Amino acid sequence: MYYNQVPMLTHWRHMHDWESFVDAQVTRQEADMTGIWRGNDGGVYYIRHDDPHVWWAGFSDNGRGQHWTHVFHGMRMFDETGSEVISENWADVPRGTNRGSGILGFSVRLGDLVKTYQSSGFSANRLRKIS
Repeated sequence: MYYNQVPMLTHWRHMHDWESFVDAQVTRQEADMTGIWRGNDGGVYYIRHDDPHVWWAGFSDNGRGQHWTHVFHGMRMFDETGSEVISENWADVPRGTNRGSGILGFSVRLGDLVKTYQSSGFSANRLRKIS
């Protein structure tokens, strides 16, 4: 390589693709997720969707929250395939006995939230909207 040849950084070559991706994020309108959801772990999740933010409070024991109660804040985005994904942080709060926290990832499949990633012990694998 000669001194006057400057290599082009990879992210510069894909700048046009990235701009298209960001435009798709802004223009895409998907269904509102606000409502009450039930997890396959017996928990009840009260979700507030304020695009792109997703907030929830989750309660174990069919909504009583005796074993665990946690909060979640995430961002809804679209991956490179166009699939809807939600990810960010969750943490147990003192209402229940558990004291976990971590990072979660969900994809939206046929209206359900399906867990795709967890950094630590989050028990639900699927959430389904009930109202």
